[in-house]
Amino acid sequence: MTTKKPTWEYVHWSHANSSAHKHHNLQHPWTRTSPCFRSKENGQEYCVFSDSKFAESRGTALVTTPERAAYLERIPAFTDPSLTKGTNQDITRTKPAKYKVERIEGKGMGVIATGFIDRGELIMANTASLMFDYATYEYLEREEYLQIQAEAVDSLPEAHRRLVLGLSTHDEAANLSYVDLVDKITSTNAFDIDPADGDPDAHHSFYVIFPEIARMNHDCRAAADYYFDLDSLTQYIHAVRPIYPGEEITVSYIDPTMRQADRVRKLRNNWGFACACAACTASAPVVAASDDRLAQIAELAPEFGKIRSESRATPQMAELVVSLYEQERLWGMMDEAYRNAAVEWNGVGEPWTATKYARLAVEYGIYTSGEKDRDVADMEELAADPWSHWSWMFRTRRRMGWGVKDDEE
Repeated sequence: MTTKKPTWEYVHWSHANSSAHKHHNLQHPWTRTSPCFRSKENGQEYCVFSDSKFAESRGTALVTTPERAAYLERIPAFTDPSLTKGTNQDITRTKPAKYKVERIEGKGMGVIATGFIDRGELIMANTASLMFDYATYEYLEREEYLQIQAEAVDSLPEAHRRLVLGLSTHDEAANLSYVDLVDKITSTNAFDIDPADGDPDAHHSFYVIFPEIARMNHDCRAAADYYFDLDSLTQYIHAVRPIYPGEEITVSYIDPTMRQADRVRKLRNNWGFACACAACTASAPVVAASDDRLAQIAELAPEFGKIRSESRATPQMAELVVSLYEQERLWGMMDEAYRNAAVEWNGVGEPWTATKYARLAVEYGIYTSGEKDRDVADMEELAADPWSHWSWMFRTRRRMGWGVKDDEE
């Protein structure tokens, strides 16, 4: 594998210093704002915006439109350098790591715990290395987005660039061209990040790479979970159960509530490997029992989102779903099960049981969704004063028709 920077020949590109900056009022001191490719389909420009000084000179690069770059450059991560100070422990380590990256037979590189990691403990955090606007892939020609991807990688500081290029492709990469290698690394290691409120393009997610976090392998019943904080452009990884020394630290690449066959198929189609986790390689009777539990979760979960009187949701149903999540070891999703239980118990006027589950939802939600998450805030409100919460007696009121207007039903 070569990491030598290629010499580019761009097709119909315009220099962003005279285009993006001049016409879109960009204020951030981007280290680089080129090249740009103009889509033949929608007429929009897609450019590389890089900042080599970002996050204590770790650097970052975005591939997006000038309008979206103008939106992103106003988030706190770019306006307040103190927000990312000390985040990337690979730059300046202020506390000992409880993990190491090493080769694992049959998997390539992986992350192994070197000490006991308790549930809820922060394992690692990294700012975004590369952010690719999904619209780039939709509106640019293949040769264009391949080149702009590679250009974004090459705009990173050299040590950071090597880190990205060292990521796995899950298959043989020796015969790939440079742009195809970058594309393979991107498709294999990127996380989907949804647009935030206020984003000028709410229809296209970002494809984001965090090289250190990307070293974590998949397990359908993962030991850790992650969330992305837009304000700091940081992905956080927390343990969702106790992790012991020598154990691999894993995350789930997919929705873990899918049936076993669907999980195996998606992982093979999207990432090119056969899932070897315990949940997927268990005996046929164990897999069948698991699939039955997952099917019941899929059947019951929608009931909790229904506020009309015909909803079948009850506290007892919510308790069952909590148990099903526990049986399936869906530790990264327990906040959802606890939240439903809290609302259902509060909905029939049982404040203390509701408070118990609200506290559990907050605990799990903080390290799987972040303390700024709306559902976490909602559960904090319920735990503080269940009687004033919107859910107080709401099931009973609707089923009994107490003070419920026709349009509320």
